[in-house]
Amino acid sequence: MSGKKVLITGASGMLGSSLIRHLNSQQIVGCSREFDITKIDVIKQKLDQEKPDIIIHTAAYTDVEASEVNVGQAFNVNTIGTQNLVNYCIDKDILFVYISSTGIYGNKKTGCYTELDDVVPTTVYHKSKYEAEKIVINHLNKYMILRTGWLYGGDKSHNKNFVYKRFLEASDNDIIYSDNTQIGNPTYVVDLVNQIDVLIEKQQYGVFNCVNKAHNISRYDYIKKIIQTFGLKTSVNMAKEGFFKRVAPVSKNESASNYKLDLLGLNVMGDWEKSLCSYIIELRSSLQ
Repeated sequence: MSGKKVLITGASGMLGSSLIRHLNSQQIVGCSREFDITKIDVIKQKLDQEKPDIIIHTAAYTDVEASEVNVGQAFNVNTIGTQNLVNYCIDKDILFVYISSTGIYGNKKTGCYTELDDVVPTTVYHKSKYEAEKIVINHLNKYMILRTGWLYGGDKSHNKNFVYKRFLEASDNDIIYSDNTQIGNPTYVVDLVNQIDVLIEKQQYGVFNCVNKAHNISRYDYIKKIIQTFGLKTSVNMAKEGFFKRVAPVSKNESASNYKLDLLGLNVMGDWEKSLCSYIIELRSSLQ
């Protein structure tokens, strides 16, 4: 892929910045907030200028709670913004890589979701992401839709740096609380970037779950592992039902398996605990 020009939307975000840092490409163009994907003229001017071979679309309105209130904004950015990019790509030889979420599957299963499961999203945010998926599938031939979840990593300054935020919380408290009822896959952004590299290199198109390997891992398990790995003495207690007030009816099960990647023999996503430990070692070195 080194000879391909890659344009990344949402380049200042956690995943976008990791793509710029780790993706196996010599030509990367990062587009941040100034690249307003809801404005067709802005898209055309920038893409006409850059002429990318690949677009990796990570930009999104990601506030799940606020999306329940700001419905129009969620759909305008996540759905219409994606449609604008897709419309530009329709008659061009551009590979479109869309970052979606395992949260779109819904709340109808207790085990890990695979790409073969029906999608019944329960929140406005996940509905807006799924509508965008359908636009990609219906209008493009060269595309990858990558469903991931519980992403962590990047610089400590990133607003979405869940691991660092838990470190700060635990550093200031003897006891912290976490939800034991929601399960998912803590997923390291660097592992996701490596998986994107593999899929692009192997020219594998379609819909793929891309998460770190985990089984029935709850938020509680995740946070407890974070605190233990940092070597903090803070106790992590299970929160009582209703402790965390949420507007969005988020599914209790966002866990997934990389079923198609396994069938193809292309799954390079690591074990969640090993990847988390690797990241915390890196993060700790930056704190010294």
